[in-house]
Amino acid sequence: MNIVVNGLPYFSKKLVDDLQSFAPQHRFHFYDTYNSKFAQLKFAWALRKADLVISMNGVSDPSGSMDLAVKMKKKIWLNWVGTDVTLAIERFNKGAIYRKYIDQAVHYTDSSWLQQELKTAEIHAALIPYKWLDVQPFTEEFNRLQVYSYIGKNREDFYGWQTIREIALAHPEIPFIIAGSDGVGIIDIPENVQFKGWLNATEMKNIRDASPIFIRLAEHDGFALSVLEALSAGSEVIWKYPHPNCHQLSNVQANFDEVLALVKARNLERNQDNIAYIAKNFQREVVLNNFIEELKKIVG
Repeated sequence: MNIVVNGLPYFSKKLVDDLQSFAPQHRFHFYDTYNSKFAQLKFAWALRKADLVISMNGVSDPSGSMDLAVKMKKKIWLNWVGTDVTLAIERFNKGAIYRKYIDQAVHYTDSSWLQQELKTAEIHAALIPYKWLDVQPFTEEFNRLQVYSYIGKNREDFYGWQTIREIALAHPEIPFIIAGSDGVGIIDIPENVQFKGWLNATEMKNIRDASPIFIRLAEHDGFALSVLEALSAGSEVIWKYPHPNCHQLSNVQANFDEVLALVKARNLERNQDNIAYIAKNFQREVVLNNFIEELKKIVG
């Protein structure tokens, strides 16, 4: 197979690198057509021999790259990840959605709620994971009660800062660690909240592995990698979305108090069910093999 990928650079490049390493008998190429004119030219040249074009971002408005793929009669795979779903629904409701690629493509997403949202825009997507983790067994318990979250800089309210602040104020004895935002410009930060700003992968892992509770409250979300990572560390996860291994937020203080009671009842031992769930379903071999098999079905 010869697969050409464009779309959101972070997801696209990682997927291509993963697939190429896992299945070197096939060819996978990523071109950053969103940010580079030169990449657009390389993408156009690569289309000649492509068996399939994957866009790691659903496209519901005109696109020069997708126009060329359609013109060259290439099979198209649209992978929907989050904000692209919101845009498609907004455009559909306004009668302004551009369906040229949608009606010719196969559609995938990695979360059941995005799958349901897409149906409201008459887009029918199958589920396929593409994020994987190298799960390591944990035997030692957490050292202390600690909560962490990721909050994007300058998007603090989108990521649920006000709700997290409310929880932190009610539990001044527990440290709350915030990655992403540096807290600049935010007023009335509780004394038990630390804004760490941008952290590298090692720093993020150290915080994750030391924190019994992870909170993710983005207003709109796909199947966030940070949720998978927190589960793999045996943390309890409070999330806005339904998942059998997470606690769906409904009543702020009641939800947090229930999760806190669970952690205390285990004497800070890790949730081994969460670790086992990730090990079973999101190991590299499982995720990438399933993805390759799905590609083969589409390419034929």
